[in-house]
Amino acid sequence: MANEVHGHYEVIRLHGDLTGTKRLNDGDPATGVGNKVLITEKLSRNGSKYGFSATMCTQVGGPLKPTPENPTTQLCSGVYNLDNGQVTWQNTLAVTRDGVPAPWKTAITGGTGAYDNARGYILVDGEKRDYTVYLVRTPAS
Repeated sequence: MANEVHGHYEVIRLHGDLTGTKRLNDGDPATGVGNKVLITEKLSRNGSKYGFSATMCTQVGGPLKPTPENPTTQLCSGVYNLDNGQVTWQNTLAVTRDGVPAPWKTAITGGTGAYDNARGYILVDGEKRDYTVYLVRTPAS
């Protein structure tokens, strides 16, 4: 299945189906800093199985009970384990108790296999669990 090309980006459109979440409330009991959430998903592309993802977010700032005016800051990293290799990523998010943040961009930090030396970003629609991966690959050194 060929990937789309937009300007300098190779584009892969993925959809995630949640397979698990686990909250680890092992951070500061007064602020929540250090609390973690682990998320796993099955990934599909054009309706066909294409891999899975694993994400870990750690609360690095903000209150124990966030509000829209005073959200928590989460440092998140993860991997998309795809048919031809892995894509790794990392971002920070402002999170409230009102649900999933509006769509955001996250930085691609690397990859393996067909995605070796991958760079670019992922446009994340957390509510729909849609992920549009914009890859710029750099030659190996």
